Amino acid sequence: MIPVLIPSLPETDAIVPYLRRIDGARIYSNYGPLTKEFTARLCGFVSGQSGGGAVHAALASNGTSAIELALRYRTAGRTGRFCVMPSWTFIATAHAAANVGLTPYFTDVDPETMAITPAIAARALRANSGDVAAVIVVSPCGAPIDVAAWEAFEAAHDVPVVFDAAAATLNLRRVGAQPVCTSLHATKAFGIGEGGAIFSTDPEMAETITAMTGFGFSPGSRVSQMRGGNYRISEYAAAVGLAALDGLDARIASLREVSLAYLEGFERISVPMQAGFGRDWLTMTANAIIPPADVEVVTAAFDAAGIQWRRWYGDGCHAHPTFAACPHDGLADTPGVVSTAIGIPFFPALSADQIAEVCGCVERVLSTR
Repeated sequence: MIPVLIPSLPETDAIVPYLRRIDGARIYSNYGPLTKEFTARLCGFVSGQSGGGAVHAALASNGTSAIELALRYRTAGRTGRFCVMPSWTFIATAHAAANVGLTPYFTDVDPETMAITPAIAARALRANSGDVAAVIVVSPCGAPIDVAAWEAFEAAHDVPVVFDAAAATLNLRRVGAQPVCTSLHATKAFGIGEGGAIFSTDPEMAETITAMTGFGFSPGSRVSQMRGGNYRISEYAAAVGLAALDGLDARIASLREVSLAYLEGFERISVPMQAGFGRDWLTMTANAIIPPADVEVVTAAFDAAGIQWRRWYGDGCHAHPTFAACPHDGLADTPGVVSTAIGIPFFPALSADQIAEVCGCVERVLSTR
């Protein structure tokens, strides 16, 4: 069996020095010294990627909570029932909107980028004139987002945009005032086990959302100033995060090595992968784009060979019973993306022989067609 994904976090020896600091400080949660250090170092990493102004962050207990908090902040005082988002996303996106009292309005995605575009979102606004509270723009499986285009969209339409960049912590090419929400789950390219982050160049947003993660208490106060809850990470999660940052260069190198080996193997048999994968950006949920006529045969061959595969976003959020009654724009191109984007085994320890076996399985199927 070749598993589709094996999470890998820092090992015990890498974390122990940070655990000893926890022992010494006797602070275990509530924005302790490790959490503050992790936040600062993570912001430094993202600032270095984005090349813009200083990036600020609020940490959250998970990626779904990060989206909820960003939506709650950005939609405060606004009217509108709907939150526009692509159906082709992990179901957490829809739950986050519903958890702040909004109804998802599902849209199609561009078949090439597999992402919602400003034109698609503008069409959704026209279909629901005056009734859209926010737009969630999803990074498909970690691909970079065209933030500048969405800054222009928000300026033109006066509808707040929140980015669900759950798997894109390593690919944040631009961070502006709009909140960029990432997941730090163990299955992500940069993970700490469980956690989330909201990045922005707006320090007031980061400060306010941080207060929301701790029952709405402002710094140094025990008086709740706003709606919030307990969305904090512990010092133990921050310890894993700091160890992960210590080893990040080596992890990036491993991810790139596996990615490029896949690209070479699939290019040899003329099978594309998700646009930009490996060369331009890194992820842990790699998709091969299988020709529509060959999908059933290829996936059956994977099953027979013991090669695990996934449709990472299932059939789309609209196909889940929980959200089946939500309105949508017809989703003309979504079924094609759903059927052809096949998640293949991918993790840093994947061997060259295993990659060759995956690519060879596809090659054998296509050579008989």
